[in-house]
Amino acid sequence: MKEVKIPTKERYALSARHFIPTQSRQHTIIISPATGVRQDFYLHFAEFLSSVGFQAYTYDYSGIGLSRPQSSLRNCQANLIHWGEIDLAAVIRYTRERHPGNALTLIGHSIGGQLIGATPEARHADNIVLIAAQTPYWKHYSGFTGVKVWILWYVLIPLFTRIMHYFPAGKLGLFEDLPGPAALQWSRWGKTRHYMFNEYPSKLKAFSSLRQRSLAYSFSDDPYAPREAVEDLLRYYRNLNLQHKHFRPADAGLNAIGHFSFFRKESKQIFWTDLAEWLSAKWVVRESLFPS
Repeated sequence: MKEVKIPTKERYALSARHFIPTQSRQHTIIISPATGVRQDFYLHFAEFLSSVGFQAYTYDYSGIGLSRPQSSLRNCQANLIHWGEIDLAAVIRYTRERHPGNALTLIGHSIGGQLIGATPEARHADNIVLIAAQTPYWKHYSGFTGVKVWILWYVLIPLFTRIMHYFPAGKLGLFEDLPGPAALQWSRWGKTRHYMFNEYPSKLKAFSSLRQRSLAYSFSDDPYAPREAVEDLLRYYRNLNLQHKHFRPADAGLNAIGHFSFFRKESKQIFWTDLAEWLSAKWVVRESLFPS
């Protein structure tokens, strides 16, 4: 593994890691994190991908993990669209320059899967993989999870972000702290049925313009990406050449999967090998899940 700094068009650099295979199969994979999740979480998954021949990259969004400003997060102006249009775009450009001729796969976890459609450079991808990616409109959630999501969108994020000028999620025992603009935008999007598309209507066309071979994973016990929310996001990716795999824990021989276990070591022989086989398979034309 090699630590790298990836320059962006906004003149800040992202912290990233390059997992270098012993024998390359001429295929690059970029892993885009969930909201408030450091790239460290994807370490073992990226190591596995490199062990089977892929050039694998992880990175931290601006304001997160090793890409967090050393001075103060209060001054970080990154929002969610920046994470796609600037950060993910920079990683795509960087990897294409260093591995010309390689196939390119974008893997997005949760919001990482949402932001692929908001990133113009995603047109260069050969494959798109969405893992527990959803639209987090609060009415998609039921029971206690629905209450928690409502409180996050309507109370915790607006209150603490306006006081602290960033969202102190770590102090609240939630996830990594978020830049203020990213947190407030996240809460705005989560309050509306049409997610980011009220604020950025042009992104509807961007999402529907993607036609790559694609695979989506979702899980029946995932409280943060229930099937309704996952399928809602997939409707915006209406022209992808999509295969959707929905698992129950029992299907995979696990007690639980949830929102995060896909990336844990115990999933290697279940999900990681399944994904590697899919990436190695020849293109099979499928009808879009949501035909025009």
